Amino acid sequence: MENSQPLHSEAFIDPETIGGLCEEVSFAPGDVLRRKGLHYNSMYLLTEGEVEIALEKKGKDPTLLTRHRGSPIGEISYLTGRPATAHVKARMPTKALVIDDVVWARLERDHPAIAADLYRQLAEVADGRQSFNLLFHADASGAPPEASVEVRLCRNAEMLQEAQRIRYEVYCEELGRTSPFADPEKRIITDDLDAFAHVLIALQGEEPVGTMRLNRANEGSLGSLEELYGMQKSSHHPAATSVCTKFIVRKAHRYSQASFKLMATSVDFGIRTEVKDCFIDCIPQLLPFYMSMGFRQSAPAFLHRENGRSIPLMLDLERYAPRINRLTNFVIR
Repeated sequence: MENSQPLHSEAFIDPETIGGLCEEVSFAPGDVLRRKGLHYNSMYLLTEGEVEIALEKKGKDPTLLTRHRGSPIGEISYLTGRPATAHVKARMPTKALVIDDVVWARLERDHPAIAADLYRQLAEVADGRQSFNLLFHADASGAPPEASVEVRLCRNAEMLQEAQRIRYEVYCEELGRTSPFADPEKRIITDDLDAFAHVLIALQGEEPVGTMRLNRANEGSLGSLEELYGMQKSSHHPAATSVCTKFIVRKAHRYSQASFKLMATSVDFGIRTEVKDCFIDCIPQLLPFYMSMGFRQSAPAFLHRENGRSIPLMLDLERYAPRINRLTNFVIR
């Protein structure tokens, strides 16, 4: 039987302070606001109704919590880039404000006092929730849990620089390649695509071990990649196409969970952000592997300034996502 209990007294965040600055969305009873294990690039602040939060612990029934007006939903995963830690659904007709990067930028630019106050209130809520989560998920034996691979979205400059450093270490130091975008002093590789990218980073425990970058075509200029990948041939371009680049995993973790979790996360993120066709390039040796997952060549081969001879590929995400998820789930298990 499910266990239902209150969490603790939480700070109330008045939705009226930002109500005119955010989009408000509605949910019917049973609608899902968050699925455990998925990544999100926004959070909610409840304005009406009630949601149910299901906290799962191995070997035990879920603990159910409820939240009402003034409660943030998904703030920890959104601000830290971690996957959602719980399943959240509406228990009754519910409304919420959507807070994403565009909203935060507007608040910080035009309403800095409101932004600062909201950050402080979120810190108070997050501290309480994380303390509860540590107690809730604590191992009864007292033994530290085995470090597993977790994929996060880079949410700040420090996380992004960790991903850029992995690029440099693998490309320049391990493989001995040169890159026009390398900074030897900072030991990073960065280019213009980072400015509007969704960058994933895989961590073994707290050690960064791999990274991948996703760019939607309708969010910024892809430069020469648009032509090199033959993206104009897609009927979904540019509204629902993306490129996936800088897929890099450190040597010790290259054939472990890190690679496959990055792939699975990128596919899931693409589907949920309504990407139809995803474009990548690969070296000739890896072509059979990618084609086995559903990729097909989208344009002639070209000489990449970092990878050498490269073959551009396209994946019909809706059609082949289940195949990739089956493969990655099998390997991760």
